[in-house]
Amino acid sequence: MLATLVLNVVSGTGSDALGLPISPDRLTLAAALGLLVLDPWAWRRTRLRVRPVHVAMVALVLLATWSAFVTGTLLTGYGLFALADRLVVPFLLFTLAPVVFCTPQRRDLLLKTLTLLGLYLAVTAVLERVAPPLVFPQYIADPSLGIQAGRSRGPFLASEAMGLVLVQCAFAAAFLSSRCGRRWRRVALTTTVLCSIGVLLTLTRSVWLGALVGVVVVCLQQRRLRRLLPVFLVGGTVVVVALLAAVPALQAAVNERATTTRSLDDRRNVNEAALRIVEREPLTGVGWARFIDVSDEYVRQADDYPITNIAIEVHNVPLGRAAELGLPGALLWLAAVVLGPVSAVVGRVASRSPDDSDLVGWRLVLTGGAAAWGVAVLLSPVPYPLPNYLLFLLAGLVLQPRLVAFARGGDFRLRRRPASVD
Repeated sequence: MLATLVLNVVSGTGSDALGLPISPDRLTLAAALGLLVLDPWAWRRTRLRVRPVHVAMVALVLLATWSAFVTGTLLTGYGLFALADRLVVPFLLFTLAPVVFCTPQRRDLLLKTLTLLGLYLAVTAVLERVAPPLVFPQYIADPSLGIQAGRSRGPFLASEAMGLVLVQCAFAAAFLSSRCGRRWRRVALTTTVLCSIGVLLTLTRSVWLGALVGVVVVCLQQRRLRRLLPVFLVGGTVVVVALLAAVPALQAAVNERATTTRSLDDRRNVNEAALRIVEREPLTGVGWARFIDVSDEYVRQADDYPITNIAIEVHNVPLGRAAELGLPGALLWLAAVVLGPVSAVVGRVASRSPDDSDLVGWRLVLTGGAAAWGVAVLLSPVPYPLPNYLLFLLAGLVLQPRLVAFARGGDFRLRRRPASVD
């Protein structure tokens, strides 16, 4: 399962650039699921509890699958992989995370994996700006691949995906620094700082805003961190200002991104087109993964901004679900998010034993990443697999005490009553 998360950074365009016939994370995920099914210890010790969130997730997957089948997008590469990466796999990880990461030792291993992943991505973000020939894999430096060339995009070849994962890894590394020995603490603190710099280098406004909101919300969530919020804000501001002053080229790039309006115009055009679809097809939408195909029928020339690009997705995920699946699909998506990640963030962490004490810290990690993800889904389509995977996996991990039942004595096959002794 950890290999699936790590290898997902080269999923899609990255796999094609490496000449791989299939994304390696697909194979490791299949292997993880197969091993989990065959693992007698896991199913003797735990039992999944069916909750309303699972009902909403299954209903949404069935609705999206039916919509894709009816409109002919189910067997297309775009429609099928969008269904898997945005709904099926994230919901599956949410369901299985409490079983896979059921012990503090396994959760610490996940924490270290995210920290090392963040370190790699952060170093890559810096090298993309100062020494492109040194990045690995080399396809990252090819401006003809992916989107948003000129920014730090990492192996995702997309700056927003890079930024969202960097934010999540930064919070994970910060948490690891409080749970480990001296060596890992140094690695974790270094990763936290470098990930923060990497977020800036993505030159993506939604990521900048999301990271800021994440820091504020995490600090407000825990009393001990509230006193440090001014320190974090002032310290972060000083570092950013110093970095921009030291690198004039970076300052120019940041200023250009902060003042550009074309992407805002594109977002307004497609979002208003989506609203027209909802008005015309409120119950069914235009079909799963079909907005780009029909957007030209719904875009209208505005009086105060131009039309520059309509071959893009709706830049608001709830609105996009409503445009493609109708209002029922949007409501099911909102139910899955509210009953899943949002519930994990705002609810009290249930603890059944001392082994669950680390879940309070994991909730902070989830909160930081969820805040950044929440900002992004309101400003972009977030089609990237790994940010969605991490959000729902961590939500399932935090909600573990509510989502699974643990057997008394460690084995569901044990008799409920001890045998009588003569």
